[in-house]
Parts: sequence; structure tokens; C-alpha cells
Amino acid sequence: GAQGHTNTMRGFGGLLLALSLAEHAAAFAPLHACIGLRGHRAVGAQSARMLVGVPKEVLVTGAGGRTGFLAFTKLREMEKDFYVKGFVHDKSSAVKLERTGASLGDSAAIMAANAKLRKIGMPAEDDEPEVFIGDIRKAEDLRKAMENCDALVILTSGVPKLRKREIFKTVLCKLIGRQRMPKFYYNDTPEEIDWIGCKQQIDVAKELGVEHIVLVSSMGVSERKNNDDNMLNKIGNGNILVWKAKAEAYLMGVGVPYTIIHPGGLSNKPGGEREIVVGVNDDLLDNFAELGASRSIPRADVAEVVAQALLNKDLVINRSFDIVSKEVGQGMVTKDWAALFKKLPAP
Repeated sequence: GAQGHTNTMRGFGGLLLALSLAEHAAAFAPLHACIGLRGHRAVGAQSARMLVGVPKEVLVTGAGGRTGFLAFTKLREMEKDFYVKGFVHDKSSAVKLERTGASLGDSAAIMAANAKLRKIGMPAEDDEPEVFIGDIRKAEDLRKAMENCDALVILTSGVPKLRKREIFKTVLCKLIGRQRMPKFYYNDTPEEIDWIGCKQQIDVAKELGVEHIVLVSSMGVSERKNNDDNMLNKIGNGNILVWKAKAEAYLMGVGVPYTIIHPGGLSNKPGGEREIVVGVNDDLLDNFAELGASRSIPRADVAEVVAQALLNKDLVINRSFDIVSKEVGQGMVTKDWAALFKKLPAP
């Protein structure tokens, strides 16, 4: 069922208090997150949520991607803390999110039928979408999804593609003892996604009063690592770290509270089994071994760090940090996230 419906009466007494205090009582409508109702929301939603401890409303963009999907599902599991919506770029990704129980909303035909019922005085609530399909470069697409959100999690990124013949050529070269770097390409370039699309998300978030932006970027964006020789920049001639760094700089100067997370190499291993190690300024790329860590981290652990950054906002506000993990069995599995964030050096 829809998230939040299992906690039907949670916070109901506080809800009555908020309704009596809010200037526009009807505007307080993220009731779907605490008492299982849906409806239209307006200006007072964010402040009313703060009064009664209603779950934060969060939009995850790039929710159809491998890390984005894990972050989306992680936040859905934490329904006492978050009411989460997902933003994806195509129908197949939307269906993937729908399988988690997230709603795509009513069809145009059902909404029209509901409108007719309401016109004659019959109760008919539209099913509010939790999944939005659109283009992150288009402000109008983002506004529909981001309306009334307390936080935005940006997990969009340019994705390099590899043609099948490139795999064949690379394997063949290896068989005959030659080194060959396969050639990649992008459908949508890092400039379009990691800079223009990211900037558009930040601008719409600021316009709509979003109170916290969590940007998942990449290690390697520091000035000393982000150069023409960096392999990530060479992939598809996309200069992906250049554009990510530009988006980060823009976010840091725009005036919206932010948290920037730089994961190391992403793996598909299970999460919750490792000690997470934090650092800044790409230092972990050089000293990870001294700390008993690897240069990588499971995507599932990145999703957990995103959730914990939202929960521990005061400890990571306006901070940019790097994360990698130790191998299973090395160190202690990270469970105290506040303690982890407190290890970050003073800004």
C-alpha cells in the first residue's frame, strides 16, 4: 500500500494543533503521510509539518538509476521520517518504482471522472502521484514533482555507454597481449546532465523554498585530482568531473542549505555490512590504505548515507565530504551515523 498508511493515527493530536495554528488550515495537507489521506497542499505545508513532526517530504531525482533506486526505496522504508517521491526520465523507470508500491497517480480519464463526481457533490479524491516522469533540464517538469518538498536528493548523472563491438575489440587486444582502452559515448552528455540539469534542479528548489539539497557527486572533483589525465574525464570525452565540480560550486553559492556527498567507486555489494570511512578533498584517494579502507563503497551504503544526511541535517549542513568503506570483517560496521559525521574535520 501507499507509504505512511500503516501509521494511520500517528500524530493526530498534533495535527489538530497544527490545523488550529496554521493561517490557512486547508493548506496543511501532507496528511497522506501521517493519517493515510491525500489531497492538495499549499504554502503552509512545510511550516505545519515542522509543528507536528510529520515526515519530511523528499524528492529523489535519478530514482530509476542503480544508486537512485536504492536511495528511493531506503527512504520509502523510513516512512516515519520521510514521505518520498521519485523523478525519472522514462516510463520503464517509472514502472520500476511503481513495483515498490509507489503511485503513478490517476490517469487523465479517471481524474476527469472524479472531477465530474465532485461537481455533483460526490466524494472523489484523485490519487496523488509519487512518481514523476520528466526532463531535469525543464523547470516545468521539476516544479510539478518538487512542489511542497522539504528536501531534494540529486542522484542524476551522465551515464557512459559502451558499444558491443568495443567489448569485442578490447577482449581481442587482451588475448594478443595489447592494452586497449574501450571507447565510450553518452546519449546525454555530462554537460547536459551534470551541469545544466543539476543547475536547473537547484534553481527550482530555491524557487520553491526547498530547505535542504543533498547532492550525490563523485570523488575526484577536487582541483588537484580533476584534470585532463583523470580517467573519468577521459571516458567518452565527457569531462564528467569538470561539470560535476561546476555544479557543486554553483550549489555552494546559491544560498540553499546543502550537503554534498562524494562516494568512491560504486559496487553492487550488499549494504550495512561495512565500516564507512569519511574524508574531505579527495584525501581518501591517497590515504585509504593507511586507514584500512578500500577506494570503493556499495551503492546500498551510499543510499544509507543519503538517508542519514537528511536525518542528521545539523551535522552535515553546508558540508562536502567523501565516503568509502572497509572490507567486510574489517573494523566495526557503521551504525552510529551522528558519530561518523562528527569525525569530519571542521569546515
